[in-house]
Formats: sequence, structure tokens, C-alpha cells
Amino acid sequence: MATINTEYANTDFDLKSSSSFDTLHKELSSRCFVLHYMQGGDGHYHASFESDDDDETAESGVERDILLIVNAINMLSDAAKAELDACYLREFNIGFHCGDSWAFGYSIPHKAVEAAANVGCSLAVTLYPMRHPDGTPR
Repeated sequence: MATINTEYANTDFDLKSSSSFDTLHKELSSRCFVLHYMQGGDGHYHASFESDDDDETAESGVERDILLIVNAINMLSDAAKAELDACYLREFNIGFHCGDSWAFGYSIPHKAVEAAANVGCSLAVTLYPMRHPDGTPR
């Protein structure tokens, strides 16, 4: 059986608000990849974005992804920034594919942590367990 290493997958920028944020969605959509924007069953609005990084020569990673999204946030209009401020969840969710690693350390550079904090966002981590294509555990 081949060893599967634990590795960084991606960083999602997740937002939740009790009111719609159409201007924010529109402006972030022009600089980020939209995973979804919808009103959930709870009546609140949910959105997830990823960096729109199409530079295949660049090394991917949490720092690059967070800094690209923060750059998009810093370019928002005042109206979009007001909608962002109204979101009760503003979170960079860092995902990892979990492999056979006994322990796995991943350093988040202070520049990325500081940039996220400076735009009023928190950090979260999601672990994706190893699965066969049919979804059963390995």
C-alpha cells in the first residue's frame, strides 16, 4: 500500500451574514473564485471564495492564498467594505488532505496571520480524511 502524505489543499474565505451582501459578492467575484453565495435554510447569507490564482509557476500555499484574497478585500469599495463589516463570520478556512502522516506540522507565516487580522478575519482549519473514490475510509 502506498503512503499518502498529508498536504495543504486550499484556503476558503467564508462569510456569513444575517443580511444579503450582493455588492460585496459582486466585487469579490471579479477578483476571487466563487464557490457559492446563497441564502441558507437558517435565513442567513453564506458565501465561500477561493483565490483566483491562475499562475501555475507560483508555489501555492496558505500565505499566497490569504494574501491574494486580502489584496482583493483591500480593493473593495466603501459599500462592499460595509457589507463585509456586517458579516458575523469572516474566516480564512485552511484545508488539509490528511494522509498517513504520524504528525504533520504546517507553519502559517506571520505575514499571512497579520494580514488576515488586519482585515478583521479569523483563521480556521479543516481536515479532509483519506477516502477511496466511493467515500469509504482508507
